Amino acid sequence: MPGGGLLGWARRHLTEPRIAVALVIVGAPATLAGAWLYVLPGPGFPVLVIGLAALITGLAMLGSRAGRG
Repeated sequence: MPGGGLLGWARRHLTEPRIAVALVIVGAPATLAGAWLYVLPGPGFPVLVIGLAALITGLAMLGSRAGRG
């Protein structure tokens, strides 16, 4: 890519609302999978915590007014 490579591309295309939507999209299924693994005998607690953290962070970013003109 001319003009900055990967870092330049990221600065142009990764806006706060896009990152927030990506966190929600990743956090919701991870939370569900973690809850399911927590109920079943398996290592579900770390997945549950990571999923909840991503989901809550994404929702907070979407709900804030930061990043909007």
